[in-house]
Amino acid sequence: MLSFREKKLISNKQIEEHNYHLRTRGYSLIPSFLEHEECQLLKESLSLQLDEFKPISGSERSFLDKNQLHDLINRDLNFARLLEDPRLHQAISPHLGEHWIMYAATSSSIPPKGTNYSARLHVDSPRFSPGYVFNLGVIWSLDEYTNDNGALELLPGSHHDPTEPSLELFEKNKVKVLCEAGTLIVFNARVFHRTGINTTDKWRHSMTLNACRSFMKQRMDWVRFIPPSISEKLNKQARRLIGFDTRLPSSLSEFFVPETERLYKSNQG
Repeated sequence: MLSFREKKLISNKQIEEHNYHLRTRGYSLIPSFLEHEECQLLKESLSLQLDEFKPISGSERSFLDKNQLHDLINRDLNFARLLEDPRLHQAISPHLGEHWIMYAATSSSIPPKGTNYSARLHVDSPRFSPGYVFNLGVIWSLDEYTNDNGALELLPGSHHDPTEPSLELFEKNKVKVLCEAGTLIVFNARVFHRTGINTTDKWRHSMTLNACRSFMKQRMDWVRFIPPSISEKLNKQARRLIGFDTRLPSSLSEFFVPETERLYKSNQG
């Protein structure tokens, strides 16, 4: 099983640079975030889950998302363990506050000679508010990102402008994010981006997370969606990200409880 208890925290100097890049160009890379063995363990599990995936009958979106699994955390404790990493909080909290939570957690795999639904030019947050970040994207690269295997393409600085760039402008000014396996990529969810085309004969795998403010609604009711057999094994940080500190009472008896027993913890923004 993965464990991040012994991981060395990111240095203040590296965090300062990370924060600067996120504010200005809209993305940042933290190399060697995962070790080779950790990447391999997650890739093996992800490959098995992809083989077992069956689209929901009658749902076009389910078919389109066949290479982007939305429930890996429900199936494998190791993917949920990624949420326990204190370095993840270091990278996200300066931009979304101390009580940020998980909006979505999705794998992103690109088959040989193909791509996935994220190949369209898009942003991951529809809200534009200058100087205020609502969402950040996080990618754990489980494989090397190369020129040939569908590396992330983005338009640096596009989070500063509310208008959607034309494809011509994007093509002329885009950056391909090339990195080693195990790199953590963090980007402002208002940055225009897309997944590239994989022209190789091998799959390219990664795990992604959309992080949001604590007061925002999540894509899933993760507290109920993730089975207790997984969520009960996680540390306090991971359970907060899942949403255990931002639950709503469903009865007056749950509402009128001592402060220490509140489902929605106080002072979270």
